[in-house]
Amino acid sequence: MNKIIPTWLQAQTWRQSWRQDMVAGVVVGIVVIPQSLGYALLAGLPPVYGLYASIIPVLVYAYIGASNTQAVGPVAITAIMSAQALAPFAQANSSLYLGLMAFMALLVGIMLVLAALLKLGWIMQFISRSVMAAFITGAALLIITGQLKYILGLNVQADTVWQLLWGFGQQYVHINYQALSMGLVAVLLLWLNRRYGTQLLQTLSVNSAVAILSVKLVPVLVIMAASSVVYYWQLTELKVVGEIQAGLPAFSWPDFPAWQQWQALLSAAFFIALIAFISSASIAKSVALQRHESFDANQELLGLGLANISAAFFKGFPITGGFSRTAVNVEAGAKTPLAGVFSAVTIAMILVFASSSFKHLPLAVLGAGVIVAASNLIDAKMLKLAWYSDKSEAWAYVLTLCSVLILGLQVGLLIGLFFSIATLIWRSHQPHVAVVGQVGESEQFRNVQRHQVTTWPNLLLLRIDENLFFGNSDSIATRVWQEVNAQATVKEVVLIFSAVNHIDLSSQLMLQQLARQLAQRGIGLHLAEIKGFLMDTLAHTPLIQQWRGNIFASTQQAAHTLKPSIKELEYNL
Repeated sequence: MNKIIPTWLQAQTWRQSWRQDMVAGVVVGIVVIPQSLGYALLAGLPPVYGLYASIIPVLVYAYIGASNTQAVGPVAITAIMSAQALAPFAQANSSLYLGLMAFMALLVGIMLVLAALLKLGWIMQFISRSVMAAFITGAALLIITGQLKYILGLNVQADTVWQLLWGFGQQYVHINYQALSMGLVAVLLLWLNRRYGTQLLQTLSVNSAVAILSVKLVPVLVIMAASSVVYYWQLTELKVVGEIQAGLPAFSWPDFPAWQQWQALLSAAFFIALIAFISSASIAKSVALQRHESFDANQELLGLGLANISAAFFKGFPITGGFSRTAVNVEAGAKTPLAGVFSAVTIAMILVFASSSFKHLPLAVLGAGVIVAASNLIDAKMLKLAWYSDKSEAWAYVLTLCSVLILGLQVGLLIGLFFSIATLIWRSHQPHVAVVGQVGESEQFRNVQRHQVTTWPNLLLLRIDENLFFGNSDSIATRVWQEVNAQATVKEVVLIFSAVNHIDLSSQLMLQQLARQLAQRGIGLHLAEIKGFLMDTLAHTPLIQQWRGNIFASTQQAAHTLKPSIKELEYNL
C-alpha cells in the first residue's frame, strides 16, 4: 500500500499547506490558459486541446511525478516538434491528425516509462549544455517565425525558418491588416509587461510577490480585452478560436498509424521524449535543490511517462514540465503536488462553465503570446560563454543552431548530438599523458613542463590522465614509445594510473604487448597507483596474473626502488 500512495500523501504535509496549494493552483490554472491555447495552436490542434492536455495529465503527474512543485502541461518545444513530425502524414486539425497526435503522446509516454523501468534517469546528462541551448534557441526562432502567420493573417506551412520567410514573401499581398494591428499591439503590450511590469508595480509600492503574480496575469487580461474588441466592433475578418464545446475531454483511443509511418513517428517520439525529460528534469531538479528536497530522476521519468500516456486517451498531446508554469506555481506559494490538482480542477471548471468566453479570441493574439513566451527561450549568452571557455562547445552551438534553422528540429538536434559525441571521442582518443618528476624531497610528483622537478636518466615516469579503452589504447602506446625513443638511457618505465578508473580488454592487451616489446629492448615496464576497486577488477585477468614488472602502491615507492643510486650516477658521469 505504501508504494501505491505517494510520499507526499503519506507524509500528510498537504494538511498544513492545502490553502497555499489551492491559491497557487487556481493562479496557475488561470495564468496558463493563454499559453495552453497558443501551444495547442502551435501543435496544429484546435486551441481547446491545450486545455484538455492540462487536466488529466496534470492529475496523473501530481500523483506520480518526482517534483512537489513542478507544473506540467503543453510547452512550445514539444508542441512544435510534434507538429513537424505529423505534418507529412496529415493536415493540421483533421481527424487523422488528431488521432495521430494522440498516438504520438502514447509513444512518448511509453518510451519514458520504459526508460524509468530501465533506470535511465542519467540520460538527462546525454546532451551537452551548448547543444541543448542552441536547439532551444533555434526552436524558439522557428516558433516565433511560425507564429507570424497568425499576426499577418496568412496561411503558410513549412518546417524551417527560411521556408516560412519565403512563404510570407510569396503571400504578402494577402496580409490581413486587422490581424497585423491587433497582433503587433498584443506583442508590444506583452513584451512591455514582461520587461517592465514587475519593476513598475514595485515603484508603486506593490509587494514584490504580488507584483510578480500580477505580471503573470496580464496575458489573461490581454486576451479578454482582445476578445471584447472583436465582439463589440464585429471584426469579422479576424480568425478567432470559435465555438468550444462545453465539458471535459472524453475518453478516446488514439489512432494507430500505417506501418510505413511507424519509423518516422518512432524517431520523432524518441527525440520528443528525450527533450521532454531533459527539460522537465532540469526544472524539477533545480527547484528541488532550491527547496532542499530530494529528486529522483527515474521517478520523474515514470510520472512524466504516465502523464503523456493519459494525454493520449483524453484528447491531449505530448507534455512536459514548463519553466514559466513552474515559476508561477512556486511564486504563488505551492508546497505540494496538491497545487497541480487544484490547477487541473480550475481549468476543468472553466471548460465546463466558461468555455464560451473563448469564442471571440483572435488567433493573432494567441500567436503574439507564443511569440513573447518563445523569445524568452533564446539563449545567446551560452554561445559567448562557450566561446571564451571551450571552443568545441561554441562550435557545437553554432552547428546545432544553423542545422535547426536550415534543416529542421530533428535533423538539427541529431547533428548537434553527433558533433558532441564526435568531440568526446576525439578528446578521449588523445588522452593527456604527462612526464613527471619529484618535487624536491617531497612525496609530490608533477609535470616536468610545469614545475621544477627531479628526474633520472634511467627512469621514465608517465602519468596517464584518462581511462584506458579501445579508442585511446594505441595513442597511449604511441606516446610511451615517443618518450622512450627521446631518452636513449631509459631502462625503466612506470605508468602512473592515479587518474585511471577503467581499463578495458583492448587496453589490457595493449599493456601486455607493450611490456613484451619494451622487454625486447631491455626496458622494464611497471605500474603504480592502481586504485583499489580497479585492482579488484583486474586481479584475475591475464594482465595482472602474467605481469612481470612491479606494481607499486605509490609513485614515490616506484622512484625510490627504480632510480639509480648515487654510485651509479657518479659512474655514469
